[in-house]
Amino acid sequence: MYQEYADEIFRYSLLHVHDDALAEDITADTFLRAWKHFDNFDHKQPRAWLYSIARNRMTDHWRKKPTVELDTELVDEDSAHDPVRFAEKALAKDQVHAAMDKLPVKVRSVIHLRCIEGMHVKEVAVALGVSEANVRVMQHRGLRALKDLL
Repeated sequence: MYQEYADEIFRYSLLHVHDDALAEDITADTFLRAWKHFDNFDHKQPRAWLYSIARNRMTDHWRKKPTVELDTELVDEDSAHDPVRFAEKALAKDQVHAAMDKLPVKVRSVIHLRCIEGMHVKEVAVALGVSEANVRVMQHRGLRALKDLL
């Protein structure tokens, strides 16, 4: 289960906490808690169950400490040797991050889980503790808000 979902949980955590080390800690703690509570494990929707645990771990973190701003570099094979392309990609990434940060946390989560992780509406609803209709509404409004911000 760890090998199958660890990267997704890490990306989800990173989206919200903006810190690699903290996202790794939340991911590890998510799977540790899942292991400890394996008897309560939802075998029908393991992905949604893990996202719920991760969301709860982030909530615990936010109660203790405010989030830290993300400061990462964008490097890939194509743009590493082309400074103009590198700058354009970095600017686009910064604009998307800035726009996403302006969205409410739950809306940001819905967009990440649906559009980046490719989760089904039902899985997202379970993971976030909202109705499927609410997931659809938040996704629609969030994407519309992103379009307006970008």
